Amino acid sequence: MPSEVHESLFVGSLWKNPNLYSKYKSHTVKKETFTKATWYFYYDIGKEMYNSGIRLFEDTAVYSFLVSRPDEFGKESLIETYNKYKGYQTIHELMEESSIENANDDFHFSEIQKYESLRNMQKDNLLNIHSKEFIKKLADMSLQQLHTYCQHKFKTAFSHVNSGEVVIYNLTEDMIQMVEELDLGEEVGLPLYESPRLTKKINGQKLGNLMYLVLSSGVGKSSIVTEKFVLSIFDHNVKALNPDSGLSFEKAMIFVNEEGKKRWQARLLATVASRILHKPIPRDVVNKGKFSKETKATLLEAAKWLTQNQPDFIKLVVLKKYRIEDVISNIELHRPLGYKHIYFDTFKPDLSKQNVDRWLAFSNSAQDLHDCIKEENYNCAALATVQMKIGKEFRYIDLDSIGKSPEIVEVAAVVMAGRLIFADEYQGMKKALFCYNWEKNDFDGKWHKKEYELDPEKKYLILFLPKNREGSEDEQIVFEVISDLNIWKEVAFVQVPNNGSDKK
Repeated sequence: MPSEVHESLFVGSLWKNPNLYSKYKSHTVKKETFTKATWYFYYDIGKEMYNSGIRLFEDTAVYSFLVSRPDEFGKESLIETYNKYKGYQTIHELMEESSIENANDDFHFSEIQKYESLRNMQKDNLLNIHSKEFIKKLADMSLQQLHTYCQHKFKTAFSHVNSGEVVIYNLTEDMIQMVEELDLGEEVGLPLYESPRLTKKINGQKLGNLMYLVLSSGVGKSSIVTEKFVLSIFDHNVKALNPDSGLSFEKAMIFVNEEGKKRWQARLLATVASRILHKPIPRDVVNKGKFSKETKATLLEAAKWLTQNQPDFIKLVVLKKYRIEDVISNIELHRPLGYKHIYFDTFKPDLSKQNVDRWLAFSNSAQDLHDCIKEENYNCAALATVQMKIGKEFRYIDLDSIGKSPEIVEVAAVVMAGRLIFADEYQGMKKALFCYNWEKNDFDGKWHKKEYELDPEKKYLILFLPKNREGSEDEQIVFEVISDLNIWKEVAFVQVPNNGSDKK
């Protein structure tokens, strides 16, 4: 196999310069990447030595490392395998050859990946292996050329579907069927967790809709996404475990670029402890560790509740480098598998390739994301968090207050934007707000506003709907906020006076 030459020289480069292992840390390199067990063995033990702190792969260092490794029952020991492959002599020759040709590890690894891709295609019966001329044509390509070629062929094969980028209808077709569909009532998406007011206002997490959640830095964008949106998926799926529920499981993808897996899992555990188990644990206690027996038992109970779901129903995608194309590519990859709820924290301009102004890059990213998730394409329910521009947190928040490129909100179905209640907006203060809930009067059968009094000892957030294609925008929703426990309790409606740029 042509791949074997590149495998041997690639491994020789790594052993000659072990620091290269860090370069390939984020790449997927497994046994199937190699065509010959010898080179995977040397690659793997080299990786183990590097991770153990060894930075010079000399004969004695390698031998000492291998004999120190414990044997696995029923398996050949590492030192026995090493000797079977002629030990240091085999790899030393490659290390010398590597130094002569000045490594060139990038090229060799690219070729290895190319041949691995071809083997994967062969395994899936996507290659005509009986045509030597065709196989040679592919093998002579670089990895990038092969990738581009396959993408082109795939898109060409489906180019007749929907005529590419447009779908043409007769405007009056299926009108009778449309009347029947409308008679059934408007489709409502998955409800938000314990938020009936907001769910009703925006019709839940509706497929085909792009929603924004806009808050100032530090107010709690990620926390709200966790409690109101992600927890709603888990809660729904736990109910769906009951075969009598008639519910089907929901799948979701969470794209994150400012926090990693550990922060998200810790916040999710704390949220479940507070909201599901009603055994609240302060966030700083979770983050600091050294738990009491009771705290650890609660967190284990929360973990058990979460893992009732199938483990692959909710994916966390950590963006090591922010590129909108990676987000869209993963949506396209996973949507056919049923992943239809998309959460993006935090959405911002993609400046990786575009030599354009920040506002235009933001607008382009928003358009690309919307084109991907809209009903006529992959039909996903998408929520993206956006940071409110500094100095734009006015008393009344509208689209101008967001301070971002106006074009990004054009593609959104719903824009939610919030701020904390100011000290002078509590009852009895200069700019007190009238908060209320709707209550049906038993005497006249009409709905009336019943006042809800804010507790001056508590913190509240007002959530505005400056854009809402699903309903009205004139009412705001008040949430009681217990930040340390990650609780956002929906408590009332309010109508904040629109006095322009009034801040205080």
